[in-house]
Amino acid sequence: MLPLIKRTDSHVHFFTSQDLRRVSGSQPYALPEPHSLTAYLDKLIDVGIAPALLNNVHLSILPDSENVFASFAELRNLQAADPQRYGGVTLVGTIKAEPAYATHERLSHPQIVGARIVLHDAPPEAVSDRQFSDQQWLAFYGRLQPHQHLHIYAKEAETNLRVLRQIPRAVRVVIDHLGTCHRERDITEPAYIALLAEARVRGNVWFKGPGYRTCIQPEETARFVTQIISAVGADKIVLEATDAPHVGTDNKGVAYADLFDPHRAFNFVDAVALHVSQATRIPVGQLLRGTFGRLVS
Repeated sequence: MLPLIKRTDSHVHFFTSQDLRRVSGSQPYALPEPHSLTAYLDKLIDVGIAPALLNNVHLSILPDSENVFASFAELRNLQAADPQRYGGVTLVGTIKAEPAYATHERLSHPQIVGARIVLHDAPPEAVSDRQFSDQQWLAFYGRLQPHQHLHIYAKEAETNLRVLRQIPRAVRVVIDHLGTCHRERDITEPAYIALLAEARVRGNVWFKGPGYRTCIQPEETARFVTQIISAVGADKIVLEATDAPHVGTDNKGVAYADLFDPHRAFNFVDAVALHVSQATRIPVGQLLRGTFGRLVS
């Protein structure tokens, strides 16, 4: 038997039917199918992939991140039952970044590595000057431990920028989906350039893939990655992420779930990394996961 290929998934969502029942009927779209840690691990292991380090990221449709904590217990049970199959998996989590929810107790869990702000398609003008910098938010930032990060997801570069400018500079930040750059505006979009400039000045801002919410052609995504590297450095990029189970659609209305399963998502980020490596001579492995360990330790 060939050895399994070890993989990092820096952005994945695990949740059960019980989690989904809590939000049934409250969403304007059909809910995804349950996506359990066990099913995900088994699917990858069975095709020769060994998930080594996983980050269960807060899912925006859920009111809290209790599913993240439940996944820690699920993995412990799997490893106790079958250590040979599941023993090599390390699981961490990123919880909801809400001051009332992200308490000292929750942030003190040894497997919690960060907290996530989700703004989706919020326009820049929807972010007020003090929205993320009032007393409650400042107290929350103070609860983050040195190894933890704040994770931001917004579809507009300027929305990301407005949030970033309100976060204390000592806090490490991860910008999701490569800043959610837009191929129709190209890599010279002023707001995107300003976001990269702010990240460069701060020196502790990472940009994370997978990138297929930017575009579904690896060579197009690679142009944005190369731009990020030019602006903030190769040590501030993490591409190896699946964002499974791929909720939502691309710009043409095609469901991401029809375009990518976890295996194909890994193939996508591999292709992006290869294009970038050819342009920059940075090793593919470094582009995929080289800096993720610094974000979770």
